[in-house]
Amino acid sequence: MVSIMRMTERQLGGWSLLAGTATVAVGFILSPGRGAVDNVAFVNLNDITLAMGRNETLAYATNIVIILGALLMLHGLLTLRRYAAPVPRLGLLAMSLALVLQLVMRGLDYMIAGMGGAALESDAAKSQEWLDAALATQRVWFGLHLASGVAGFTGTAVLALGLAYRPEPVRLPRALNAIVAALAVASLVVFIATWHSNDLELAFAPVFAAMSVSGLVYMVLLGRGLASSKDDEPGQPEAP
Repeated sequence: MVSIMRMTERQLGGWSLLAGTATVAVGFILSPGRGAVDNVAFVNLNDITLAMGRNETLAYATNIVIILGALLMLHGLLTLRRYAAPVPRLGLLAMSLALVLQLVMRGLDYMIAGMGGAALESDAAKSQEWLDAALATQRVWFGLHLASGVAGFTGTAVLALGLAYRPEPVRLPRALNAIVAALAVASLVVFIATWHSNDLELAFAPVFAAMSVSGLVYMVLLGRGLASSKDDEPGQPEAP
């Protein structure tokens, strides 16, 4: 592996995207309530709060891990944007905005975990006050989740479509980018369609999980492609 102090801008951006994606994935998997630890129904906000409270230390730790990973991902996306063609740049801008919103959501989750812990340690009346406060924070969280989801899926579709015609600097197969663009559009439709129905959201939970996994795989491919690409002027196509 190239020494970090000797890396080019592209190599550092590519490895940042790779490392950041892996870090974020681990953080989400270990997140109490929302991940694999003490998992509860996504639509039951009080249960999520209490699950995070029961695993308060882990909830704090995973949020910090996700924040650090997201910062690495953001650096990778911005580096890729510097060298991409105009249409992919538009998609990367939307994806970067979605990532920033996710960072804000992690701060809210940090607060919700503390409220959940306080609710578990308080008497019945005080516990309900903490749960009500957490519920208000959860509603803000879901508002940001909507904005992040729309921006992220739209940005991924635009990026993949743009890379299908102007693949530099990552050089992924055109067919792969076309498939990713179609899946991103389909995911956006499903995401919006299920937003106002808890039953639909629960029914499509496996689909949302598959969407997340496929998105992470695509980020890994982008990071690997950027890290291995040749150096040239930002925003200019590579020599054939």
